[in-house]
Amino acid sequence: MLVKIAVPVFRCKEDENIFFSRLYDLSGFDQIISKGGQLYLTLVDVDEQETEAEIQEICAAWGAVFEVLKY
Repeated sequence: MLVKIAVPVFRCKEDENIFFSRLYDLSGFDQIISKGGQLYLTLVDVDEQETEAEIQEICAAWGAVFEVLKY
């Protein structure tokens, strides 16, 4: 699964650390690549609906917009 996330504005370094920690903790996490103000999150062997719901929850907490590019 490949997901594009617009990099949110963080209040402080700790806020940024928590955001990335939550992404790293997603089941099936493989990698994150940052490019041009976007994050590209790769996950493998995941339940697509459950994972998309988790990403939605994380992104909503930071006001970040995401798009699933590939299942």
